[in-house]
This record gives sequence, structure tokens and C-alpha cells, in this order.
Amino acid sequence: MFGGQVGVIGHLSIGNNVRIQAQSGITKNIKDGEIVQGTPAFKFSDFNKSYVYFRNLPKIAASVNNLEKEFKSQSDK
Repeated sequence: MFGGQVGVIGHLSIGNNVRIQAQSGITKNIKDGEIVQGTPAFKFSDFNKSYVYFRNLPKIAASVNNLEKEFKSQSDK
């Protein structure tokens, strides 16, 4: 099953019972029963984990910047 706006490059093998989530880019063969998402597409469970970090990237970057500043101020003493 393909979701909407899925792009597939030519000459690939797509297995049976494959699910491709919407707006995915398929650049390699997909084995039977796999569920994929993303561009390039990768396992759906890994995509969901990555997306959580992506959504929180501004907070994570701010946290890293604060830690760097704190480390630099400690090393300057």
C-alpha cells in the first residue's frame, strides 16, 4: 500500500504486504512486510523516534549551547 505523494525511482523491487507512508521517497528495494517512511525512506519505527528529536531540535540545541557556555566559563577559571 502506498500513501499519497510517494516517489519511487525506477527498477526497484517492492515486496508483498509493504506499507509506504505518505510523502516518502523510495530509493532502494523494500522487503516483504516492511513499513517505511521518509526521504529517503527507512523503517517506520525508526522514523517516528527520529521525528520526536526533530520536533524538539530547538530545545535540544539551546540546551547544548547552554552547556557549552557553562563549560567554557568553568574552564576559564
